Amino acid sequence: MCWPAAVRCALVILVSLSTLRRDGNGASAIYTSNDMSKQSLADNRPGSSLDGSGGGANGELSRSSRTICRSFPGLTRKQLQQCRRAPDVVASAISGIRIAVDECANQMRDQRWNCSNLQTKNGNPYTNVMMTRGFQETAFAYATISAGVLYQVTRACSMGQLRTCGCDTRFVGDEVDFQWGGCSHDIQFGTTFVESFLDCKEKGRDMKSKMNLHNNGVGRIAVAEYAVKKCKCHGMSGSCEVKTCWMQTPHFSEVGDRLLVKFHEAKQVVARNNIGGNLRLADDPTPVTADSQRRRRRKRPPSPPKDHLVFLEESPDFCQADPGVGTLGTKDRYCNRTSDGPNGCNSMCCGRGYNIKLERKTEWCNCKFHWCCQVKCRQCSQSVWVNTCK
Repeated sequence: MCWPAAVRCALVILVSLSTLRRDGNGASAIYTSNDMSKQSLADNRPGSSLDGSGGGANGELSRSSRTICRSFPGLTRKQLQQCRRAPDVVASAISGIRIAVDECANQMRDQRWNCSNLQTKNGNPYTNVMMTRGFQETAFAYATISAGVLYQVTRACSMGQLRTCGCDTRFVGDEVDFQWGGCSHDIQFGTTFVESFLDCKEKGRDMKSKMNLHNNGVGRIAVAEYAVKKCKCHGMSGSCEVKTCWMQTPHFSEVGDRLLVKFHEAKQVVARNNIGGNLRLADDPTPVTADSQRRRRRKRPPSPPKDHLVFLEESPDFCQADPGVGTLGTKDRYCNRTSDGPNGCNSMCCGRGYNIKLERKTEWCNCKFHWCCQVKCRQCSQSVWVNTCK
């Protein structure tokens, strides 16, 4: 995904101004914006604490906060206030939005709707008109973005990149076969931030706002309730005389897999604001009997489970580009002519047929490690036949 230059610049500046992080040996290291997306860094570097930044950085941070707050369009007044108070956290949140949109595209790569309309020119997926609708795909997008922001902010905390958070200090002391140590991810801080930063966009009490808030919560659950315990052994010759463990968020691809399952299991809710003011399932799954019909007339439909995605309206077929819905259609999409699934040409091309053409593809190949410390590769090209929708 291509991000506006000003936003990319602001992300680099803010993370570069982040405080130093202490490792287990007392050494210091400064992490750049690229480190924020590296799973291995957070997995393999337990233990961190935050140093205060010097006065000379305050002026730079103030200028950087103005840069990031002005360069990301579509922020509400409350979000702008948060951005000015904690620009480093908001920078991580924006990075989380980018990660979420990329994961959305990965999960939906074989579907007619593949999240490409969320890759907006201004970098803010919420400005796409589809985010104002009540589709099942909109529900997935809201949940994935909420999860991405929680994931990235929490990891930035554990890596010492944010001034207002660090490690989760609730996990301390000795257990039966291990001891808590390292840097457990402060999911509680991340959850609180995401609730205040994303949920504040939903100002109304209408059903669409309630749908968005519900799906934001589903995204947070997909991260927070699936935190994993990671451990590292200490001892002579690889023995495990002492085992140190910490809690961390799951890999975001696992979060995406979990949300895709929830996408296929999403529940439709009724779009009536007079039913107790809460979301209610459109279909009651209980068996219908004469007694149950009488009870249903007296009883409200059940509320959707808190970990299920919900949507209000049936989705379009996504076959044609529709600016009014914010979709791009499937023209020129790649398809598999031998597949009977959603990526097959019959389904992907919506019966319009497909073109067969020869494309030349270039990729890195014959990579070799050279001491020390470079990996050199060649570029290899080959011609392949591909199918694209008419």
